Amino acid sequence: MATPYVPQGTTTRLTPADEEASSKAAYKNMEEQAWHEWPNEAGFDGLTEHRGPIELKVIGNIPAWAAGSLYRTGPGQCKLEDTKSGTFHISHWFDGLAHTHRFDIVAEGGSADAAGQPRVRVYYSSRRQSDKVAADIKAAGTLRTISFAQRTDPCIGLFAKFMSVFNRKLSIYNVGVTVNVDVPSFMRPAQSAVDAQGHRAASIVIGTDAGVMCEVDPKTMDPIDFPKHTKFHPDLKGPFGGAHGQFDPETGDYVNYNLEIGKTSVYRIFQVSAATGKTEILATIPHRAAWIHSFFMTRNYVVLWVPVAHYQWKGGKIAWEGNLHDSFKPFDPAETCRWFVVDRHHGKGVVAEFSSPARFFFHTVNAFEDDEGDVFCEVSDYPNRYIVDAYYYDVILDRNNKATEFWTDGQLAHKSFPRLTRYRLRKRDFVTSGGRDGDVTLPAPEIVMEVPSPHAGDMGIINPQYRCRKHRYGYFLISRVLSTLFDAIVKVDTDTRELLLWEGPRGHTPGEAIFVPRPATADGVVPDEDDGVLLSVVLDGANKTSYLLCLDAKTMTELGRAECEFAVALGLHGRHVAAAS
Repeated sequence: MATPYVPQGTTTRLTPADEEASSKAAYKNMEEQAWHEWPNEAGFDGLTEHRGPIELKVIGNIPAWAAGSLYRTGPGQCKLEDTKSGTFHISHWFDGLAHTHRFDIVAEGGSADAAGQPRVRVYYSSRRQSDKVAADIKAAGTLRTISFAQRTDPCIGLFAKFMSVFNRKLSIYNVGVTVNVDVPSFMRPAQSAVDAQGHRAASIVIGTDAGVMCEVDPKTMDPIDFPKHTKFHPDLKGPFGGAHGQFDPETGDYVNYNLEIGKTSVYRIFQVSAATGKTEILATIPHRAAWIHSFFMTRNYVVLWVPVAHYQWKGGKIAWEGNLHDSFKPFDPAETCRWFVVDRHHGKGVVAEFSSPARFFFHTVNAFEDDEGDVFCEVSDYPNRYIVDAYYYDVILDRNNKATEFWTDGQLAHKSFPRLTRYRLRKRDFVTSGGRDGDVTLPAPEIVMEVPSPHAGDMGIINPQYRCRKHRYGYFLISRVLSTLFDAIVKVDTDTRELLLWEGPRGHTPGEAIFVPRPATADGVVPDEDDGVLLSVVLDGANKTSYLLCLDAKTMTELGRAECEFAVALGLHGRHVAAAS
């Protein structure tokens, strides 16, 4: 007999009229240090592999049409025991040891629950991709490679630091930020088959903010190879790239950038054909080196927005500091951001440049063009880079009162909230400066929509069928400062700025929501944009367990969940691979 489903969370409708009250409530949570009652430790420490598959207990209804494999990846363990120097603590969330997870949602043909819905089973397994890094840390007692933000041992002498510069290299064995499916040049003949559970065994490639990727076995998630961007083209030899490479929704072509640093740093925008496997460099852009996590793409353009996250010494300070974070120039609000618009189809290279006030961002949401040729770019952006400091483990886990220091410091916390912004780049302003730095008067993007925190947040996703098309709905993780991370999932209507907010019980931390669209009907009727489900891995911090949550994407109400008897790492990003039809 089916177990009755009792929703754990609640859903609330909010309007633009509630924005001020929501902001005041967030600041009150900050002042009252509400995060002390929101445990997150189980999502970072004591994590283990479950090579499985382990069948999970399903409660409620996960639709059979959502069958497939949900892959999640991101940082796992935040410390290592029994190293040469004792326990080694990783400093920053973005440097946690890469750990990938797979939830298989399997529809049972001919079987239905008490409500007449087809039954599904859910299986879980996971695999670490960072064994080589962990082994090196255990042998050396420290991290010997360039990281994102690992703090340097304060006892190290100047001479030792100078000598270490010559030994530091960018690690290629800790790749765990994004999940990419069917990247051209990675498809293997055996991977076109359907597995025993009816799932398409797609090629799975893990991405990060370096010019390297991690190809994993789609079923076991064992690392197969760690190829560099030079696999695509010999000129893509720079050490950095975008974690969020993008796929053309019509052709399957893969688009990304590669950054080569030096006396003159160069961004190379490239596109890999799904049909031929050949790579074309769309533009070569000399410009100051910066950390760029994601970019925009429309049907006709790539838009590279360079935030105020530039490296010092033309990138040379990275080797000296041993990490990217300490190599950034101090954030200067007087700086400007540069936008490069690159043609995708006619070999024209950079066709437009724009300039805007200093901002920072992690994640773009979507981009599209209107009938006049104007380009719209939607992003979660920040007034500065303080948010990066919020993701040190000491802050997330409130070690030594660090969360209190950060979230009660008016110069930090009060300026660490994102907004959801839609920019318009007008076609009439498509004038280039030839990629030059310096005093060049450039047009500014126009802000046409803005939603403040906590009505909007980060980790934004849309219905994937609306990529490169005008969309109405976005789904985000938000922080009301109840937790040191995220505490709710919202659906934002970009036409009305209304939202639906789902929140679990206190201490239930949601991960990035993944949208699975309802399939078209047999007679070809296409569902509404928001007709689908959201899948999110939620940590129950108090009980130190996790569950796969299934929300109705239209109403943001709970449909069901699959429960783990253990905690799953609070990771970063994921992808759903539909079951073979």
